[in-house]
Amino acid sequence: MGKTFCKRTKEIIVDGFQFHCVINEIPSNKFVNFKVYSSKRSYFEVLFTWEGSWNFIPHKPSNCERLIRYAIENGWEFSVEKKTFKIEQGDFLIDKLGLTSHIPH
Repeated sequence: MGKTFCKRTKEIIVDGFQFHCVINEIPSNKFVNFKVYSSKRSYFEVLFTWEGSWNFIPHKPSNCERLIRYAIENGWEFSVEKKTFKIEQGDFLIDKLGLTSHIPH
């Protein structure tokens, strides 16, 4: 099954807090953009190359949770108004966090 190129949204709860994920896989963009918003209008953003993103499914819930936890552990203060955390080149996170492409049946 091939990858679908579009913009997706997903709601996910991590440690009792709700996050809104926006995954932009629109082919005209230079990077795949993964952005997570908290209820305080704070956000975490990571950019993946197209080549890197081909190896995992950004909108898979376990991948979203791993990325959110990584951002929090590395300084994203999601509970503070308008705090941002950005990773310009996120391909290293694919292996580091064990992001996967398999969706269980």
